[in-house]
Amino acid sequence: MLLAQQLVHLTTLIQIIVSQYFSPLSSLLIVHNSTFATQLQLAYLDALQLALRNLSRPLLLQWIDVAELPDDESQPDAIEWQVLRAVNASVTEGFITVLPQTARFLHARYFATRNANVRLKDKLYLFLCEHEEPRDFLSMDILQFYPHHLMVRPEKQANKGCGRADVGGFVGGNGGCVGGGLPHPYRDINLELWTQKFVGASGNSDAIFLDAFLPNETFANRAELYPNKLLNLQRRTLRLGSITYVPYTVTNYVAAGVGNEDPINPHKANRTIAYDGSEANIMRTFCEVHNCHLRVEAYGADNWGSIYDNETADGMLGDIYKQRVELAIGCIYNWYNGITETSHTIARSAVTILGPAPVPLQAWFTDIMPFNGGTWLLLISTIFLCSMVLYILRYSNYLLAKHSRQRQFVHAENVEKSALDIYALFIQQPSAPLTFDRFATRFFLATLLCATITLENIYSGQLKSLLTVPLYGAPVDTIGKWAQAQWKWAAPSIVWLHTVEKSHLLTEQILADNFEVRDYSYLYNASFQPNYGLGIERLVSGAFNFGNYVTREAVENRIVLHDDIYFDWTRAVSIRGWTLMPQLNRHIRACQESGLYVHWELENVDKYLDKKTGQILLNQASGYVPKKAPNPLVVDDISAALFVLAFGFTIAGCVLFLERLHQWLLHLPHRRN
Repeated sequence: MLLAQQLVHLTTLIQIIVSQYFSPLSSLLIVHNSTFATQLQLAYLDALQLALRNLSRPLLLQWIDVAELPDDESQPDAIEWQVLRAVNASVTEGFITVLPQTARFLHARYFATRNANVRLKDKLYLFLCEHEEPRDFLSMDILQFYPHHLMVRPEKQANKGCGRADVGGFVGGNGGCVGGGLPHPYRDINLELWTQKFVGASGNSDAIFLDAFLPNETFANRAELYPNKLLNLQRRTLRLGSITYVPYTVTNYVAAGVGNEDPINPHKANRTIAYDGSEANIMRTFCEVHNCHLRVEAYGADNWGSIYDNETADGMLGDIYKQRVELAIGCIYNWYNGITETSHTIARSAVTILGPAPVPLQAWFTDIMPFNGGTWLLLISTIFLCSMVLYILRYSNYLLAKHSRQRQFVHAENVEKSALDIYALFIQQPSAPLTFDRFATRFFLATLLCATITLENIYSGQLKSLLTVPLYGAPVDTIGKWAQAQWKWAAPSIVWLHTVEKSHLLTEQILADNFEVRDYSYLYNASFQPNYGLGIERLVSGAFNFGNYVTREAVENRIVLHDDIYFDWTRAVSIRGWTLMPQLNRHIRACQESGLYVHWELENVDKYLDKKTGQILLNQASGYVPKKAPNPLVVDDISAALFVLAFGFTIAGCVLFLERLHQWLLHLPHRRN
């Protein structure tokens, strides 16, 4: 008798729900069981098919009959895999179930949420039930991922005798009356409409009785069947994980009453969280807009953590994987896109290297710096060739004047004299008098004098410029040059390398091989070492982000590379299927479009980073070099001349010693006699 009465208005209820709520969607998935279907479930299916046929616009429909599927979820045709294929095959926005046990579908749906390629947030769920108890079914934690749902079931006959005042209130699991009062005239044929509470500081999994559909085809309370639970969360707890990484997030445990947020663990009543930073302000204002209670877990400095192939994890990202927190933020890149869910991009973050500045060339090297190696080789060859030409001219003069009285021509002495005379001409210094009475010799010397005057002026001009403006070695100021130099660079966490550690580009492979993870004390000492680099970050606001191991004294002798190793966009990361992600994305865009984020970033850069160090980095990146006061010359500035003197005196001393030794050996036989 009950079923016959229900069938009168069941079709009307399904028609209202489908036409008002499901008709705007693009695709529906309907899951049912044709083998063990009761008479009521068959009536659900008939009413559902009639409602779909009466729609003014066509919908993409997918049907799954669980009676034809194996119970073993490891089988490729199990309901878990069927739902996963259906979600990946189309933009499935609505789900309707007609099952004796709907809980199995929810587990399959969550399996698809964790593994699907398509991550469109589901719109609506309609559970057409018969014997399932709302308090038991709606208390499932999985429904926290799907808050827009409606459970329809016939009213239990045990409730007969309850008054009208209990409609819209909580109905006990035993079917008892809450409000009391007179017997309801339509109690036996009402269709109950239930949902999960979701909002509030507690009892988020409680079952809520929304309304009842009466046999006269009206609603008892005229309640909203799919209320927007995400607009006002009514102080629902949001469990957030965050690290300390200036200027994005600064997360520290402080004494009770000092911090501005509560910790996740409520037993730590003697501590609160001091939460600040540009991305921290995004989450704080998000909770203000949506009225949620932010609880934060602090992970310390640079403790992003990792998720490993063996399904183990650590750090902040590890707690996302283990679902100890539902959202994490703090300069996070898209490292684990296949495992986690990411928000819209927040800020551009680029990684570059703070490397050693070019070193001034040694002052003793000054005399040979005006010419390169090839020029010096050509110059020495020219001196040698001219010396040989002058020697030949001397010998020719001797032969042409052989009839006159001349002393004997000594070849070794003339070769030495020719070389010395030519060298004197090249450096524009006087030499011994040259007496030639032949035109060829005089013309050769005149031409040589003209050439050496030009050469000496070129050399002296370049030398003067080097003495005026010191010459530095070639700077290693690009990523390509750094890779060619094979220099090491370091940062305090391995996540600095995650983006390029598996790159196929040769330059990035070299940089990945030369990367080191070091603690702050080592990085501070390394900031003063030559041929060693430190990772720093270019922020979207134009400022630089650096750890406190980078000091003003170290930066003055270093340079910022012109290009970046890589750049990425920071994001918030959540567990797969997190319900509030679309709302967070809209809030992020609002903060970006209004300029609030850049303002917060500059505010925290000014608050937490050393201003003078940051200004030096900005000056170096822009090419600005501050003028320095003139300094008096020191011994190093004249070391080139001293080096020439030392070199000449050493050679002269060695030659003198050899000459004396030669003379002593020549006279040794005479002394023995």
